[in-house]
Amino acid sequence: MNLIFSIGFVLLCLGSAPARAQEESWDARLAGVSGDVTVVSADGSPEASGEADMPLEEGDRVVVAEGGSAEVSLDGSSLITVRERSDFKIEKTAAGDSSFFLSAGSILAKIQKLGARRLRVRTPSAVAAVRGTEFGVEVDGEESHVGVFDEGKVEVTGESGGEPELLISNQETSVRRGGPPAHAAQLRRFMARRAQMRAHGRRIAVIKAKWRALPPALRRETRVRAMERMRENRKGLMEKRGAMRQRVDERRRQAVEQNQRRRMENLRKMDERRKNINRGGRRERR
Repeated sequence: MNLIFSIGFVLLCLGSAPARAQEESWDARLAGVSGDVTVVSADGSPEASGEADMPLEEGDRVVVAEGGSAEVSLDGSSLITVRERSDFKIEKTAAGDSSFFLSAGSILAKIQKLGARRLRVRTPSAVAAVRGTEFGVEVDGEESHVGVFDEGKVEVTGESGGEPELLISNQETSVRRGGPPAHAAQLRRFMARRAQMRAHGRRIAVIKAKWRALPPALRRETRVRAMERMRENRKGLMEKRGAMRQRVDERRRQAVEQNQRRRMENLRKMDERRKNINRGGRRERR
């Protein structure tokens, strides 16, 4: 009986191992922020200014304003840089099948080798399926662009499905909404980003050296504290912006009033000159 119980227990453990692996999730965090970065939580709570080391959850949106950037790290070994004027959503963090949605802007990413796991980046017009690579994604109006740098492969399809286009190193493609991806071509649009992509490797090494795993309870606590600080920071930022707008509006109002006074003064002087000219003409006629 003991032997049967032991065998059954072993089989149960073996059978549940793949399920546990599927349930594992990426530890997604903001590894670094620069400029105006906003985190919009899925629960509808007030938006907050981005802060390094803040844990990110499914449904969070990372919105980066002009001149800013945000680094999203997965387990400290993969890095997604969200560039300026971008809106990036974390849809699913399950390590076995994760997905992200870029609705505007662009990203650069270096993802560790995934093996049998799946990672997808969606845009309004395309889906990029990644297996572990260096790649970039851009959204430009109705068109999306995907490029692979020095290593890896990415399979690109239109948002409605259809035949995929496989990109290997130093190739790119474009996808217009409602259509299929263009044939893979030599890297050109993304060529200017190659130096930034190479910097990802060095940046990952720095992040990985400082990375510390967070148990679920500590992760929740860290996120709550970070969100509170970030909301306070956001509130202060909005107040400063409001005060700045008021100062700008006041300067504009003063400039308008000054221009009006100058205009009225110029009109008065012109009118006075006309009167003087008319008086001189009348005296000459006499």
